[in-house]
Amino acid sequence: MDKGHLSRDMDIIAELEPEERAALCRRSLQKAYSKGAIITSPGDTGHDVYYVVRGSVKIYNLSACGREITYRLCGPGSFFGIAEIFSDEERGVFAEATQQTEILCIDRRDFEQLVQANPAVAFSVIRILGSRIRQAHRAIKGFAFSDARSRLAQLLVKLAQIDGTEHPDGAITLKNRFTHQEMANMIGAIRQTVTEILNDFKRDGYIRSGRGQITIVDSAGLERQIIE
Repeated sequence: MDKGHLSRDMDIIAELEPEERAALCRRSLQKAYSKGAIITSPGDTGHDVYYVVRGSVKIYNLSACGREITYRLCGPGSFFGIAEIFSDEERGVFAEATQQTEILCIDRRDFEQLVQANPAVAFSVIRILGSRIRQAHRAIKGFAFSDARSRLAQLLVKLAQIDGTEHPDGAITLKNRFTHQEMANMIGAIRQTVTEILNDFKRDGYIRSGRGQITIVDSAGLERQIIE
């Protein structure tokens, strides 16, 4: 199942030859961001590509009424800010660190040279951009045809696949702690609705939760809540 908002891209930098990787890192700038720090904002110029070394980055925007809409969470090994360097457009979204995060800032000229010189890297970039287009299409389909219960089940299943720690009994605990409001922003719902559905999932034995951490106890049962 390939649904949800947290993305783990093919790690382009890890696939480079050691000499290429070392040269790129020498020319790039590594920065640390505390939780809640804004890395990019709408209107910023797209001079850099960003690579998450560790931590997590939330890609989101604000509606006209100020409501946050989360598009994607980027974990270690993921890039963001790629599309703008090929289109010469200003950034259209916010990128915010959701925990203590380290980012490698790669100058667009260095990234373009890397893509031009390495067909495998170019192919990986195409796959990343294609994957994000598919994610956007699935999100639109979900908003149009699925209810909040189904969308939340999809999100939890995907987070378990990408961000989960599996226990000997088969239960999966999400490493990151997400507030009910953050999950609501990811599925296009209100916080109260997410709270009610999570309580239902907990009562039905699909999950257990405490102190902001969620453990999926019955993955199969949770998947049955998803309406395709």
